[in-house]
Amino acid sequence: MNTLRSKLAHVPAPLGGLALGIASLGWSLENAGNFGGSLQLTGALISGVLLVLLLGKITLAHTAIFEDLKHPVVGSVLPTTAMALMIVSYAIAQYSFAVGQLLWLLGIALHLTFLCAFTYHRVKNFNLQHMVPSWFVPPVGIIVAAVSFPGGVFEGFANALLWFGLVAYAIMLPMMLYRLIFHPEVPDAAKPTIAILAAPASLSLAGYLTLTPNPSPIMVAVLGGIAVAMTALIYLSFLRLFRLPFSPGFSAFTFPLVIGATALFKTVTWMESLGANASLVAQIRALAHIELYVAAAVVLYVSFKYLTFFAPALMPARVTEQQPN
Repeated sequence: MNTLRSKLAHVPAPLGGLALGIASLGWSLENAGNFGGSLQLTGALISGVLLVLLLGKITLAHTAIFEDLKHPVVGSVLPTTAMALMIVSYAIAQYSFAVGQLLWLLGIALHLTFLCAFTYHRVKNFNLQHMVPSWFVPPVGIIVAAVSFPGGVFEGFANALLWFGLVAYAIMLPMMLYRLIFHPEVPDAAKPTIAILAAPASLSLAGYLTLTPNPSPIMVAVLGGIAVAMTALIYLSFLRLFRLPFSPGFSAFTFPLVIGATALFKTVTWMESLGANASLVAQIRALAHIELYVAAAVVLYVSFKYLTFFAPALMPARVTEQQPN
Protein backbone atom coordinates (compact mmCIF):
# COMPACT_ATOMS: atom_id res chain seq x y z
CA MET A 1 0.00 0.00 0.00
CA ASN A 2 2.85 2.40 0.82
CA THR A 3 4.44 1.69 -2.56
CA LEU A 4 1.14 2.38 -4.34
CA ARG A 5 0.63 5.57 -2.33
CA SER A 6 4.15 6.70 -3.21
CA LYS A 7 3.57 6.09 -6.93
CA LEU A 8 0.22 7.89 -6.88
CA ALA A 9 1.78 10.85 -5.08
CA HIS A 10 3.96 11.40 -8.15
CA VAL A 11 1.04 11.50 -10.61
CA PRO A 12 1.21 15.09 -11.96
CA ALA A 13 -1.86 17.25 -11.31
CA PRO A 14 -1.81 18.62 -14.91
CA LEU A 15 -2.66 15.11 -16.12
CA GLY A 16 -6.24 16.13 -15.32
CA GLY A 17 -6.00 18.69 -18.11
CA LEU A 18 -5.07 15.99 -20.61
CA ALA A 19 -7.92 13.75 -19.36
CA LEU A 20 -10.27 16.71 -19.83
CA GLY A 21 -8.92 17.45 -23.31
CA ILE A 22 -9.24 13.83 -24.48
CA ALA A 23 -12.79 13.39 -23.14
CA SER A 24 -13.88 16.71 -24.64
CA LEU A 25 -12.26 15.95 -27.99
CA GLY A 26 -14.10 12.65 -28.34
CA TRP A 27 -17.38 14.46 -27.70
CA SER A 28 -16.57 17.37 -30.02
CA LEU A 29 -15.52 15.10 -32.89
CA GLU A 30 -19.10 13.84 -33.04
CA ASN A 31 -19.88 17.20 -34.71
CA ALA A 32 -17.63 16.32 -37.66
CA GLY A 33 -19.60 13.29 -38.78
CA ASN A 34 -22.17 10.66 -37.92
CA PHE A 35 -20.26 8.46 -35.47
CA GLY A 36 -23.21 7.41 -33.32
CA GLY A 37 -21.50 8.40 -30.10
CA SER A 38 -18.57 5.99 -30.60
CA LEU A 39 -15.92 8.72 -30.52
CA GLN A 40 -17.48 10.28 -27.44
CA LEU A 41 -17.39 6.91 -25.68
CA THR A 42 -13.80 6.27 -26.80
CA GLY A 43 -12.65 9.63 -25.45
CA ALA A 44 -14.49 8.97 -22.18
CA LEU A 45 -12.87 5.54 -21.78
CA ILE A 46 -9.34 6.85 -22.36
CA SER A 47 -10.00 9.76 -20.05
CA GLY A 48 -11.41 7.33 -17.49
CA VAL A 49 -8.10 5.45 -17.33
CA LEU A 50 -6.29 8.69 -16.51
CA LEU A 51 -8.98 9.63 -13.99
CA VAL A 52 -8.39 6.37 -12.11
CA LEU A 53 -4.81 7.50 -11.47
CA LEU A 54 -5.85 11.02 -10.50
CA LEU A 55 -8.72 9.97 -8.25
CA GLY A 56 -6.41 7.38 -6.71
CA LYS A 57 -4.00 10.17 -5.84
CA ILE A 58 -6.83 12.22 -4.34
CA THR A 59 -8.11 9.37 -2.17
CA LEU A 60 -4.84 7.71 -1.15
CA ALA A 61 -2.10 10.36 -1.36
CA HIS A 62 -3.62 13.09 0.81
CA THR A 63 -0.31 14.71 1.71
CA ALA A 64 0.64 15.22 -1.94
CA ILE A 65 -2.77 16.74 -2.72
CA PHE A 66 -2.54 19.15 0.21
CA GLU A 67 0.87 20.28 -1.02
CA ASP A 68 -0.45 20.70 -4.57
CA LEU A 69 -3.30 22.87 -3.32
CA LYS A 70 -0.86 25.30 -1.71
CA HIS A 71 0.96 25.91 -4.99
CA PRO A 72 -0.31 28.96 -6.98
CA VAL A 73 -0.09 27.12 -10.33
CA VAL A 74 -0.54 23.42 -9.51
CA GLY A 75 -3.41 24.20 -7.15
CA SER A 76 -5.24 26.04 -9.90
CA VAL A 77 -5.17 23.08 -12.33
CA LEU A 78 -6.36 20.44 -9.87
CA PRO A 79 -10.05 21.13 -10.73
CA THR A 80 -9.43 19.85 -14.27
CA THR A 81 -9.76 16.36 -12.78
CA ALA A 82 -13.29 17.21 -11.62
CA MET A 83 -14.08 18.82 -14.98
CA ALA A 84 -12.95 15.66 -16.81
CA LEU A 85 -15.14 13.58 -14.51
CA MET A 86 -18.15 15.73 -15.44
CA ILE A 87 -17.49 15.28 -19.18
CA VAL A 88 -17.10 11.52 -18.73
CA SER A 89 -20.32 11.46 -16.68
CA TYR A 90 -22.25 12.84 -19.68
CA ALA A 91 -21.07 9.96 -21.87
CA ILE A 92 -22.03 7.45 -19.18
CA ALA A 93 -25.46 9.09 -18.78
CA GLN A 94 -26.25 8.06 -22.37
CA TYR A 95 -26.19 4.44 -21.17
CA SER A 96 -27.14 4.78 -17.50
CA PHE A 97 -28.71 8.09 -16.54
CA ALA A 98 -28.61 7.41 -12.79
CA VAL A 99 -24.89 6.54 -12.79
CA GLY A 100 -24.06 9.46 -15.07
CA GLN A 101 -25.99 11.92 -12.93
CA LEU A 102 -24.29 10.63 -9.77
CA LEU A 103 -20.84 11.06 -11.33
CA TRP A 104 -21.86 14.54 -12.52
CA LEU A 105 -22.79 15.51 -8.96
CA LEU A 106 -19.57 13.98 -7.59
CA GLY A 107 -17.57 15.95 -10.17
CA ILE A 108 -19.27 19.18 -9.07
CA ALA A 109 -18.67 18.43 -5.39
CA LEU A 110 -15.00 17.72 -6.08
CA HIS A 111 -14.65 20.90 -8.16
CA LEU A 112 -16.26 23.08 -5.49
CA THR A 113 -13.98 21.54 -2.86
CA PHE A 114 -10.92 22.40 -4.94
CA LEU A 115 -12.33 25.89 -5.58
CA CYS A 116 -12.75 26.57 -1.85
CA ALA A 117 -9.27 25.25 -1.04
CA PHE A 118 -7.67 27.24 -3.87
CA THR A 119 -9.46 30.43 -2.81
CA TYR A 120 -8.39 29.95 0.82
CA HIS A 121 -4.70 29.53 -0.04
CA ARG A 122 -4.62 32.37 -2.58
CA VAL A 123 -6.39 34.86 -0.30
CA LYS A 124 -4.12 33.83 2.56
CA ASN A 125 -0.95 34.39 0.51
CA PHE A 126 -2.11 36.75 -2.23
CA ASN A 127 0.51 38.01 -4.64
CA LEU A 128 -0.54 39.50 -7.99
CA GLN A 129 2.62 38.19 -9.64
CA HIS A 130 1.53 34.64 -8.75
CA MET A 131 -1.56 35.16 -10.90
CA VAL A 132 -1.44 33.09 -14.11
CA PRO A 133 -4.16 32.19 -16.65
CA SER A 134 -4.77 28.84 -14.95
CA TRP A 135 -6.41 30.82 -12.13
CA PHE A 136 -9.47 30.92 -14.38
CA VAL A 137 -9.87 27.16 -13.93
CA PRO A 138 -11.29 26.94 -10.38
CA PRO A 139 -14.01 29.65 -10.64
CA VAL A 140 -14.83 29.59 -14.38
CA GLY A 141 -14.20 25.90 -15.05
CA ILE A 142 -17.33 25.04 -13.07
CA ILE A 143 -19.28 26.00 -16.22
CA VAL A 144 -18.38 22.51 -17.47
CA ALA A 145 -21.23 21.41 -15.18
CA ALA A 146 -23.61 23.34 -17.46
CA VAL A 147 -22.11 21.97 -20.68
CA SER A 148 -22.26 18.38 -19.37
CA PHE A 149 -25.66 18.68 -17.65
CA PRO A 150 -27.34 15.32 -18.33
CA GLY A 151 -30.87 16.62 -17.77
CA GLY A 152 -33.23 16.02 -14.88
CA VAL A 153 -34.18 17.87 -11.73
CA PHE A 154 -30.90 19.74 -11.24
CA GLU A 155 -31.32 22.21 -14.09
CA GLY A 156 -31.68 25.15 -11.70
CA PHE A 157 -28.46 24.12 -9.96
CA ALA A 158 -26.66 23.86 -13.30
CA ASN A 159 -27.92 27.32 -14.26
CA ALA A 160 -26.66 28.77 -10.96
CA LEU A 161 -23.20 27.31 -11.62
CA LEU A 162 -23.26 28.71 -15.16
CA TRP A 163 -23.95 32.25 -13.96
CA PHE A 164 -21.43 31.93 -11.14
CA GLY A 165 -18.79 31.11 -13.74
CA LEU A 166 -19.88 33.91 -16.08
CA VAL A 167 -19.71 36.51 -13.31
CA ALA A 168 -16.35 35.18 -12.15
CA TYR A 169 -15.00 35.50 -15.70
CA ALA A 170 -16.27 39.05 -16.03
CA ILE A 171 -14.53 39.99 -12.77
CA MET A 172 -11.27 38.15 -13.40
CA LEU A 173 -10.63 39.00 -17.06
CA PRO A 174 -9.61 42.67 -16.53
CA MET A 175 -7.51 41.65 -13.50
CA MET A 176 -5.73 38.97 -15.53
CA LEU A 177 -5.05 41.31 -18.45
CA TYR A 178 -3.69 43.95 -16.06
CA ARG A 179 -1.37 41.39 -14.48
CA LEU A 180 -0.11 40.08 -17.83
CA ILE A 181 0.44 43.54 -19.33
CA PHE A 182 1.83 45.56 -16.44
CA HIS A 183 3.69 43.00 -14.33
CA PRO A 184 6.70 40.75 -15.02
CA GLU A 185 6.09 38.00 -17.56
CA VAL A 186 4.90 34.58 -16.51
CA PRO A 187 7.83 32.28 -15.50
CA ASP A 188 8.85 29.68 -18.09
CA ALA A 189 7.55 26.81 -15.93
CA ALA A 190 4.06 28.35 -15.96
CA LYS A 191 4.04 29.64 -19.55
CA PRO A 192 2.00 26.69 -20.92
CA THR A 193 -0.89 28.02 -18.81
CA ILE A 194 -1.07 31.01 -21.18
CA ALA A 195 -3.02 28.73 -23.53
CA ILE A 196 -5.81 28.64 -20.94
CA LEU A 197 -6.66 32.24 -21.90
CA ALA A 198 -8.55 30.75 -24.85
CA ALA A 199 -10.83 28.62 -22.67
CA PRO A 200 -13.07 30.83 -20.46
CA ALA A 201 -14.94 32.70 -23.22
CA SER A 202 -15.48 29.53 -25.27
CA LEU A 203 -16.58 27.57 -22.21
CA SER A 204 -18.90 30.39 -21.16
CA LEU A 205 -20.44 30.47 -24.65
CA ALA A 206 -20.85 26.68 -24.76
CA GLY A 207 -22.48 26.61 -21.33
CA TYR A 208 -24.73 29.56 -22.13
CA LEU A 209 -25.98 28.01 -25.38
CA THR A 210 -26.48 24.63 -23.67
CA LEU A 211 -28.77 25.82 -20.88
CA THR A 212 -30.37 29.07 -22.06
CA PRO A 213 -33.67 28.54 -23.94
CA ASN A 214 -33.57 31.92 -25.70
CA PRO A 215 -29.96 33.13 -25.87
CA SER A 216 -29.33 36.83 -26.32
CA PRO A 217 -27.71 37.52 -29.73
CA ILE A 218 -25.62 40.26 -28.09
CA MET A 219 -24.33 37.86 -25.43
CA VAL A 220 -23.52 35.26 -28.07
CA ALA A 221 -21.76 37.84 -30.24
CA VAL A 222 -19.66 39.19 -27.35
CA LEU A 223 -18.63 35.80 -26.00
CA GLY A 224 -18.10 34.43 -29.51
CA GLY A 225 -15.96 37.37 -30.54
CA ILE A 226 -13.77 37.10 -27.43
CA ALA A 227 -13.53 33.33 -27.86
CA VAL A 228 -12.35 33.46 -31.48
CA ALA A 229 -9.92 36.33 -30.76
CA MET A 230 -8.41 34.51 -27.77
CA THR A 231 -8.07 31.29 -29.76
CA ALA A 232 -6.31 33.15 -32.58
CA LEU A 233 -3.98 34.71 -30.00
CA ILE A 234 -3.12 31.29 -28.61
CA TYR A 235 -2.42 29.97 -32.12
CA LEU A 236 0.18 32.74 -32.46
CA SER A 237 1.60 32.05 -29.01
CA PHE A 238 2.18 28.41 -29.97
CA LEU A 239 5.10 29.60 -32.11
CA ARG A 240 6.88 30.26 -28.82
CA LEU A 241 5.16 27.89 -26.41
CA PHE A 242 6.03 24.75 -28.38
CA ARG A 243 9.70 25.68 -28.15
CA LEU A 244 9.60 25.23 -24.37
CA PRO A 245 10.97 21.96 -22.97
CA PHE A 246 8.16 19.48 -22.49
CA SER A 247 6.50 19.37 -19.09
CA PRO A 248 3.19 17.97 -17.81
CA GLY A 249 1.93 21.54 -18.05
CA PHE A 250 1.60 21.05 -21.82
CA SER A 251 -1.82 19.56 -21.05
CA ALA A 252 -2.98 23.20 -20.82
CA PHE A 253 -2.85 23.30 -24.63
CA THR A 254 -5.63 20.73 -25.07
CA PHE A 255 -9.00 21.64 -23.57
CA PRO A 256 -8.95 25.36 -24.50
CA LEU A 257 -8.72 24.47 -28.20
CA VAL A 258 -11.33 21.71 -28.00
CA ILE A 259 -13.90 23.83 -26.16
CA GLY A 260 -13.33 26.60 -28.73
CA ALA A 261 -14.46 24.28 -31.51
CA THR A 262 -17.33 22.96 -29.40
CA ALA A 263 -18.60 26.48 -28.73
CA LEU A 264 -18.57 27.28 -32.44
CA PHE A 265 -20.52 24.12 -33.30
CA LYS A 266 -23.12 25.07 -30.68
CA THR A 267 -23.25 28.54 -32.21
CA VAL A 268 -23.91 27.02 -35.63
CA THR A 269 -26.78 24.97 -34.23
CA TRP A 270 -28.26 28.06 -32.57
CA MET A 271 -27.92 30.14 -35.75
CA GLU A 272 -29.62 27.44 -37.81
CA SER A 273 -32.52 27.36 -35.35
CA LEU A 274 -33.01 31.07 -35.99
CA GLY A 275 -32.89 30.66 -39.76
CA ALA A 276 -29.74 32.76 -40.04
CA ASN A 277 -28.08 33.55 -43.37
CA ALA A 278 -26.85 30.25 -44.86
CA SER A 279 -23.56 31.76 -46.06
CA LEU A 280 -22.74 33.09 -42.59
CA VAL A 281 -23.64 29.77 -40.98
CA ALA A 282 -21.38 27.96 -43.46
CA GLN A 283 -18.48 30.27 -42.59
CA ILE A 284 -18.89 29.66 -38.84
CA ARG A 285 -19.15 25.91 -39.45
CA ALA A 286 -15.96 25.97 -41.55
CA LEU A 287 -14.16 27.84 -38.76
CA ALA A 288 -15.45 25.30 -36.23
CA HIS A 289 -14.04 22.44 -38.32
CA ILE A 290 -10.67 24.16 -38.61
CA GLU A 291 -10.51 24.70 -34.85
CA LEU A 292 -11.56 21.08 -34.25
CA TYR A 293 -8.84 19.64 -36.47
CA VAL A 294 -6.20 21.87 -34.91
CA ALA A 295 -7.41 20.82 -31.46
CA ALA A 296 -7.27 17.13 -32.45
CA ALA A 297 -3.70 17.53 -33.68
CA VAL A 298 -2.63 19.27 -30.48
CA VAL A 299 -4.31 16.67 -28.24
CA LEU A 300 -2.59 13.86 -30.15
CA TYR A 301 0.76 15.65 -29.94
CA VAL A 302 0.50 16.29 -26.19
CA SER A 303 -0.68 12.71 -25.58
CA PHE A 304 2.33 11.39 -27.50
CA LYS A 305 4.70 13.64 -25.54
CA TYR A 306 3.16 12.43 -22.27
CA LEU A 307 3.69 8.82 -23.30
CA THR A 308 7.31 9.35 -24.25
CA PHE A 309 7.95 11.47 -21.16
CA PHE A 310 6.61 8.89 -18.73
CA ALA A 311 7.58 5.73 -20.64
CA PRO A 312 10.89 5.29 -18.74
CA ALA A 313 9.01 5.32 -15.44
CA LEU A 314 6.61 2.63 -16.71
CA MET A 315 9.39 0.29 -17.84
CA PRO A 316 10.65 -2.34 -15.38
CA ALA A 317 13.94 -1.49 -13.74
CA ARG A 318 16.94 -3.06 -15.42
CA VAL A 319 18.92 -5.59 -13.44
CA THR A 320 22.59 -4.71 -13.44
CA GLU A 321 24.68 -7.75 -14.15
CA GLN A 322 27.65 -8.30 -11.89
CA GLN A 323 30.93 -8.54 -13.75
CA PRO A 324 33.08 -11.58 -12.77
CA ASN A 325 36.21 -10.80 -10.76
